[in-house]
Amino acid sequence: MPANLKGYGKRGQDSIALQLQRLHIASPKKHAELKDAPPVDDNHLIKAKIKDLDRVRPPLVDIDVNVVDPPKPIDVIIAPPVEPSKKSRTKKPKSKRKSLVPSNDHKIQTIELDGLLQHHLEPLLSLNDVGSSVYDFDSWAETWCDLCHFEKIAQGSYGAVYRIESKAQPGTFTIGKLLPLKLRQSGRRNDHTPIQDAANEVLLTSTLDQVHGFVEFRKAEVLKGRLPESLVAASAACDTKHPDHLPTRWKATCRAKTTLWLFIEMSDAGTDLETALVNDLPSGSFLQTSRSGRKCISAYQIRDIFWQVASAVAVAEKKLEFEHRDLHLNNICLTLPRTASEGGGTELWTETPSVLVTIIDYTLSRAKPDPSSTIFNDLDQQDGLFDGEGHPQYEVYREMKATIGQHDQNWESFQPMTNVLWLNHLLVMLMEYTQEEDERGEQVDLWEKLLLLKDRLGSVGHSSGFSGAQDVVRYCELGGLDDDPKHN
Repeated sequence: MPANLKGYGKRGQDSIALQLQRLHIASPKKHAELKDAPPVDDNHLIKAKIKDLDRVRPPLVDIDVNVVDPPKPIDVIIAPPVEPSKKSRTKKPKSKRKSLVPSNDHKIQTIELDGLLQHHLEPLLSLNDVGSSVYDFDSWAETWCDLCHFEKIAQGSYGAVYRIESKAQPGTFTIGKLLPLKLRQSGRRNDHTPIQDAANEVLLTSTLDQVHGFVEFRKAEVLKGRLPESLVAASAACDTKHPDHLPTRWKATCRAKTTLWLFIEMSDAGTDLETALVNDLPSGSFLQTSRSGRKCISAYQIRDIFWQVASAVAVAEKKLEFEHRDLHLNNICLTLPRTASEGGGTELWTETPSVLVTIIDYTLSRAKPDPSSTIFNDLDQQDGLFDGEGHPQYEVYREMKATIGQHDQNWESFQPMTNVLWLNHLLVMLMEYTQEEDERGEQVDLWEKLLLLKDRLGSVGHSSGFSGAQDVVRYCELGGLDDDPKHN
């Protein structure tokens, strides 16, 4: 969502590490080789192979290139859609989805629903990932707070985010997103989420859990009652600690016993990118300092982050006709790998320890989880979404609207160009933190390639040749970036 709804902490890194093994960027001279390459498993699009502690090869983006026509000049490369072979259609194993508190905990009281309320909640309660029970919020909070410590870390337009730490296992975290619900799609409570929209978010989060690079879903529960005092206190502490965040909402409704809520538990995905670019990661090992004292990141780090995001979106775009439609810096999270020896690390092409990237928050997203259903949000109904000022992300919303209108389509239609708009936004924002020119050293060639890609992405709708994230990934694979960077 377009507010400060952030993710923090630590994610299980094995899924990202698996994806990055095959990443590589081919030079133009390898076009002929790529054309004859056999089909590969697109589910492992962004795997990485750790070879040593100091030097590693750049990524191979695993897109099926055996059907690509002879390459056009490198300034515009347009490849046809790629259909994976039957052998390559494998799925990521379902995550273990271990919640800090089991859903069947006998201490949590359930609530009897009347027929009308049961009917309104059917879109949520019919989902396997939610279940048929509605829990008393006070009883739920008492059980959770006995076992865990809650820290509110962000407030968004429609929900609050908490980092939750196990008391029995300090240092074990999970993330909880809490949304107040409204029974009807339209209504006076604009800061409450309609039931169907909440069901869509659960379904999307659960479905994208199976794509590497997206946050891991653990469970979702429906609650009823006033906001418990423990969470009221956590909200007050967050408002005091982060006065620049959106203030706590729900003033009038959080005290009502009839209020309905959705709680979504997810893995702790790390520190959001915007925060990391300003305040560094908790380890203090992400940002570098130029001779002038300005905080910056290297070309290798920019490529690291961009590639992981672009590759994850490309896989989801291909498998699910996915568009994120809100991929600003707060919805991209970073964490450092544990260590290479633990199997969770990934040493890529960065001079500092590599970061792992996780994409979060699908409030505005569009996807087709199966041939008979499409999940989307009518963005024309989002109050003020296209009127925002003061941040570049608001311009992307307007560009999306123009793209949809240009094709005489609505928000239900599949328009992967929106993914290109957000990838352009990401690269532009990252490039604002580049090193001083005289400090780039052997990275200068990679900077030039990144600038070329930035210019190409910025020419969307004219001569870029990109129609979706898959095209961006393919362009880079066929020579858009340097394929043999040097390391200091």
